[in-house]
Amino acid sequence: MKITELPDKYWKEITSKELGGKRKDTVCLVRYGGFGDLIQISSIFPLLKEQGKKVCVNVTENGVDILKNDPNIDELLVQKTDQVPNQELGDYWKFLRRVYPKVINLSSLIEQKLLVLPHDPIYNWDHKKRHKKLNKNYSEVLHNKAKVPHLFNIKFYPSNSEKKWAEEQRRSMRIGLQHYVIVVALSGSSVHKAYPYMDNVIAYYLVNEPNSRFVLVGDEICQILEQGWEKEPRVFCKSGDWSIRQSLSFAQTADLVIGPETGILNAVSAENLAKVALLSHSSEENLTKHWVNTTSLSANVSCYPCHKMHYGFKTCNRDSETGGSMCAANIDPRKVADAIDHHWNLKNDFSRTLSNS
Repeated sequence: MKITELPDKYWKEITSKELGGKRKDTVCLVRYGGFGDLIQISSIFPLLKEQGKKVCVNVTENGVDILKNDPNIDELLVQKTDQVPNQELGDYWKFLRRVYPKVINLSSLIEQKLLVLPHDPIYNWDHKKRHKKLNKNYSEVLHNKAKVPHLFNIKFYPSNSEKKWAEEQRRSMRIGLQHYVIVVALSGSSVHKAYPYMDNVIAYYLVNEPNSRFVLVGDEICQILEQGWEKEPRVFCKSGDWSIRQSLSFAQTADLVIGPETGILNAVSAENLAKVALLSHSSEENLTKHWVNTTSLSANVSCYPCHKMHYGFKTCNRDSETGGSMCAANIDPRKVADAIDHHWNLKNDFSRTLSNS
């Protein structure tokens, strides 16, 4: 994979030659944002390759880390975060057409057009009206923009060393074939992407299912949500310890991954392993419609799904008892346990079938 870095100067002073000159048969996909945003477009790359195109992805620094091992990408065009002012992005993308025959901007399709920002008039529309307009599948919209078929295979590619590392972690945790390994994505990038009853769910399984093993992942802030589990040998607290690539690599070895709308859930959405998605501002139609082996849970509250971007509780309805968002706090932990039981039982039934065969 070729890595092209935008020269460290004002973008209007950059020449086509400094970017390596005109590319042939190359599509440049523009996608900024978080890890989940970048993973969502991975199913587009192989479909463009099948059309005989070379694939370049224009990203910020985050994108290099998450996409650097994807075999369907020929080039990453990397710019520093905020290197191009937001108000100049339109002109910048036009400039990229001097180098790349085709430039497809995927950056505003979800965050602005289907998950609306506070300044958008739709933000304050009647809920029913807003839902009717915005209840569209994210992957379908992205594939339509790229003009590729609706073949959804979102994929994170760990390196061979990362796969080996994940297996070594399992051995160090003394995880055997008899154990059911649940990776918990503790929190996402906004206030509604945290489940206030996750401790209850974990405690239930530790009492009732001795073969359950929980691996808690997230950023350093998620260490707050791990408090109380540090001395429990069946719970492994890895938030802020593992990198995002390590968390994603290990998640591929799990029996089940559970959590809110995060990059980790997106990254395993097409894997055969079980998923329990705790929805918040997105509907099942929006996010998990095409996911494999997934149970989607949501709350019966009037604001769900809001289809809004939130930057605090000023715009997100808060539950007074738990301090979490209303949409998260009103997902019954018994339903979460039922969903886990469902997938655990499916695995046991499948294992018994293989044994009898």
